[in-house]
Amino acid sequence: MLPKSKIDLYAAIRRDSRHGLSNRALQRKYGVGFLTVQKALSSAWPEPRKQGP
Repeated sequence: MLPKSKIDLYAAIRRDSRHGLSNRALQRKYGVGFLTVQKALSSAWPEPRKQGP
């Protein structure tokens, strides 16, 4: 089951990374790209959404 929010996704990626999964394995497991995994590992909070015009 995939996490419901981006904060939960980031927490799950960090948790699985601590348990030894590689970046590529994390990408496959959660269906995200390289940059998303890197952002999750570097920060606990996702970047805020950009405001529209």
